[in-house]
Amino acid sequence: MKRLKTTVLPLLLLIGLIGGSSCREYYYYEADLLISVQGLLSGNPREGLPVQVFETEYDAENLIYPITPLVYTDYYGEILVIGLDPGRNYYVRVDALLSTKIKSTGSLREGSNQVTVRFL
Repeated sequence: MKRLKTTVLPLLLLIGLIGGSSCREYYYYEADLLISVQGLLSGNPREGLPVQVFETEYDAENLIYPITPLVYTDYYGEILVIGLDPGRNYYVRVDALLSTKIKSTGSLREGSNQVTVRFL
């Protein structure tokens, strides 16, 4: 029994140290994007406008392969999109009655990000 303790315990500690350090290498971070839609001159929030997020500008222009479903801005003119890939560039499409705006998010960083789209 004593021999089992002296050989198994150090082996288990070694496996735990090796296994624990490798978990950090595969940790996946996400990016969140707060989309704010405002009036161009007034800066007031625009409620009830449809918004979608796309991977490419071509997709946004042609309304194909959206990443998010069609969502409408809330009272504050905002939408929160969670679970995006950091380091990627996305395109936000907002449609108003007579115009459409497509805006690039730039490369998202881990955690919270924000993009503002302004309309007349």
